[in-house]
Amino acid sequence: MLRRIRCSNAAPQALGRALDNSSGRRNIKSLTVEHELHKVEPKAKMPQVIADPGYKYKEGMVYHGFQCERIEHNSDFGLVSCSLRHIGTGTEFWYIDRNDTNNVFSINFRTPPVDSTGVFHVLEHLALCGSKTFPVRDPFFKMLNRSVATNMNALTGADLTVYIFSSRNEVDFRNIQRIYLDSVFRPNLLYLDFLQEGWRLEHKDLHNRNSELMIKGIVYNEMKGTFSENSRVFRKSLMGNLLPKLAYRNVAGGDPPEIPNLTHAALIEFHRKYYHPSNARIFCYGSFDLMQTLSFVNREYLMHNDFKDTYYSRIPLHPRWSQPRHVHIPCRMNNMGASIDRQNQIGVALLMCDRIDVQECFELNVLTELLIRGPNAAFFKGLIEPNFSGGFNKNTGYYFTSRDTYFAVGLQDLRAEDFAKFNELFQQTVQKTIQEGFEPQHIESVLHKLELSVKHQSADVGSVLLYNSMTLWNHGGDVVANLRVSEMIGKLRNSLKENKNYFQEKVAKYFLNNPHKLTVTMTPDELYDENLKRAERQLIVKKVKDLNADDLEAVFQNGIKLEASQKAKENTDVLPCLSLKDVQQPLKFPQVTDQLIQDVPTQLCKVPTNEITYLNCLFNITGLSPEDAMLVPLFCNVIKNIGTIKHSFREFDKLVLSRSAGFDFKVKVVEDVKDGKSYRTGLLMTTYALDKNVPNMFALCDELLLNFRLEDTDRLKMLIESYVSKLSLGIAFSGHLYAMLGSAALVSDAAKLKSLLSGVDHIDFMKKYVQQNSTEQIRDRLRNIGSKAFSKSNMRVAINSSEAFQPTALEHYENFLKNLPTLENMSVKRELQLFEPSCRHYVMNIPVNYCAKSFFAVPYLHEDHPVLRVLAKLVSARYLMPVVREQNGAYGTGARIGYDGLFNFYSYRDPHSTKTLDVFDKTYEWLLAINEKLNQQMLFEAKLGVLQLVDWPTAPGEIGLDYFILGVSYEEYCKYRSRVLSVTVDDLRTVIEKYFKEEPNHIGKFILGPRREELDGNQRLCKYILNVTKYF
Repeated sequence: MLRRIRCSNAAPQALGRALDNSSGRRNIKSLTVEHELHKVEPKAKMPQVIADPGYKYKEGMVYHGFQCERIEHNSDFGLVSCSLRHIGTGTEFWYIDRNDTNNVFSINFRTPPVDSTGVFHVLEHLALCGSKTFPVRDPFFKMLNRSVATNMNALTGADLTVYIFSSRNEVDFRNIQRIYLDSVFRPNLLYLDFLQEGWRLEHKDLHNRNSELMIKGIVYNEMKGTFSENSRVFRKSLMGNLLPKLAYRNVAGGDPPEIPNLTHAALIEFHRKYYHPSNARIFCYGSFDLMQTLSFVNREYLMHNDFKDTYYSRIPLHPRWSQPRHVHIPCRMNNMGASIDRQNQIGVALLMCDRIDVQECFELNVLTELLIRGPNAAFFKGLIEPNFSGGFNKNTGYYFTSRDTYFAVGLQDLRAEDFAKFNELFQQTVQKTIQEGFEPQHIESVLHKLELSVKHQSADVGSVLLYNSMTLWNHGGDVVANLRVSEMIGKLRNSLKENKNYFQEKVAKYFLNNPHKLTVTMTPDELYDENLKRAERQLIVKKVKDLNADDLEAVFQNGIKLEASQKAKENTDVLPCLSLKDVQQPLKFPQVTDQLIQDVPTQLCKVPTNEITYLNCLFNITGLSPEDAMLVPLFCNVIKNIGTIKHSFREFDKLVLSRSAGFDFKVKVVEDVKDGKSYRTGLLMTTYALDKNVPNMFALCDELLLNFRLEDTDRLKMLIESYVSKLSLGIAFSGHLYAMLGSAALVSDAAKLKSLLSGVDHIDFMKKYVQQNSTEQIRDRLRNIGSKAFSKSNMRVAINSSEAFQPTALEHYENFLKNLPTLENMSVKRELQLFEPSCRHYVMNIPVNYCAKSFFAVPYLHEDHPVLRVLAKLVSARYLMPVVREQNGAYGTGARIGYDGLFNFYSYRDPHSTKTLDVFDKTYEWLLAINEKLNQQMLFEAKLGVLQLVDWPTAPGEIGLDYFILGVSYEEYCKYRSRVLSVTVDDLRTVIEKYFKEEPNHIGKFILGPRREELDGNQRLCKYILNVTKYF
């Protein structure tokens, strides 16, 4: 499971398909089955590749115990791949040599679950709870403030466990590398850590033997939160029932009813068996010295180990079915979703090919894009456009996170009586696709999207390369071949040229004539939550019944010991830490320049972009009426999918994707970073294209902005309903972000607007608005927004391109500007209004809480802001993490201060609500208690935590956007960074007294979570107002 929680200023879009298996069935015979079926490691065919004879490493040579088996240059990504294998243990080591300062390291283990106790998930947590060399409780979280890592993570997948980090500082890189390697190969795996991280029986009142017993544990609570999302319940059933004879039938992360069957002894045995070096795969990416890594890994961890046959961890292909199957499951009612009669889901999953068949997986990925993405896709036409649902469900897509890949397509928010209609339309769509095939332009648009994705550079290339290859690598596939994207596209184009029915034949094979087909239907059950609670109570009764007097006393004593352990002072000096000289210098960025081109403020950045030009257009919409402003998020979703006067929505979609990366529209609410007294609202349009397609990109911008068409009310109605249907998805996954939006909305009108545009308030507003207004009325509102927003007089632009191409890009940009109208200027900004203190409880039928508290402090460029940011890191690491997470069982917690000047506290997947808010309120008491203990090391660690974010990697296309959107220049970034490093203990004491001693004048508290009796009318939740909001 993802262990690190990052915060942003708004709730994110739903994340991509998760890595972990969500099956809930248990079968103890899996090891025996796999042993018999697969005793030989599958190996992909290795093509003969001619490596650069002048390259520094040579095939066949041995480097520090590792033999170099294969070297290959890859021009698609500008890298050299080196495949090595440890001679003694057989450990595979994949090194990617690339001129990138953001270096990545990971250790992966193949860990197919044998049951649903979540043993590998709990082991992932425990491995990072102290090791032989670093005997500190949870060095993972403690290193977050002793490093400037750009990523520190660990995750449990369906059949593998990954420990990954990245850093641009080599001293830091070596420090974390030592901790990660020692954590996985020499962990302490202490019993008390097992109780904290996994599960335990514990008295509700820890010091009262007679109080009721409860099941607690971080992983246990995390997985309860995970399955509070109906989409995760759906996927658990889908994957487990599609692959019932393999490890995937089990829940790798752990199924809450099964987690309490895990024992500490079993966990230790699983570590011994599955964390052996022979079952490990090590990945290293970037520009740091490979020899130093190989020498350390060999000397400290591998040279004293022998080879071990890891047949038991191999996963065979699943036996194919002779007949399709159907499964029906219940789920919880979503009181923030559609009406109860429409809260149903249906999906079809089909088993595809072996993951190690790289070319076939690639082609099936292209095929499924043709089938589901955009208005020209066959399943979009056949299943979505009839408009009897809320659109594709969250599990739709092509999955290659298991040995057998599979495709799933499903609908959400439809009536149960329409299940038969879905099945009928699915079959009709498949048959029609085989008969009619695919339009060549549609195919080219999908292939162009892939080609562009190779050129486009993200800020974390190394991690992306690993994530895209790790399942393939886990099953012995050719990861190097997986990087040859241009070659795979070429092969596919040749196949399509030689056989005009090439894709139709694949549709017939995998969709029409494939008996390994599973249909899953899901309907809400009013008693679902009560049944889960009853099952938990029964489980506790059963556990207690099996205990004798000595066992019960041990439960009580373990609770006391764990509390003492959590509160004990540790010697963190054993952990490595950067020094001031390691982080003294700020990052260097290409210079941005400002020009006024045709009266449009234009920011230009010359940066190596790999033959891509990036365009950002920000339209000031501060002057829109409140009624129009509330519909801007819907407008952002509709405008790019509705077509233009010149082209239908289908034609325009093909044009856009064959010439650009597509359009992205977002609404931005930005407070003044200098004085914090005003804010502005903007509509941001983003796109990019290959340099050769820049003329087309600007022509498409022109057509979309000036000629968007809203006349097709049937399509508009479908887009609106689909938009509303998806709004509540992902709330439980990103609940801490929604909670912070909610608490901030109680502090200022700018923050309230953000919540109305992207928080839970927006969900409520849109549901009511769509019910109360006709499609025609909404159309007129949307048209009004576009007619006022897209004007040169309200526009600012940022262009990132290479130095050589910039003159050409500007030439086409100026032609684009000539056609834009000049309308009446919008209001530049609004005065910020602060509110009286208040609280809010949003009732949502999920088993965990997300709590937040916000108060207004100072704007970003105020001299106290960096001091408060350092203080937030100190509070997070030294107070909130030990209390809210370790002692009280929340999965995550923290404090932060944003660009908006709001200081926020939050908790994530929290079993408590008012108890957590009490912890937030007692921050000043804690700060007073440690006042005399504040020292330079504590201060410096907090500074490092801030520098992680201040120096966050930036992709070429995003350089300069902080200045463009927020108004923070490079000089101000350097000044801010310098202020962070110069913060003193006395500075901290000053802001503590200034901002925490007295209750702030403008404060908001927010709970997103289940109804609790103690919250109904309980003024203790807030010293001011308690506003309970219920959605049904």
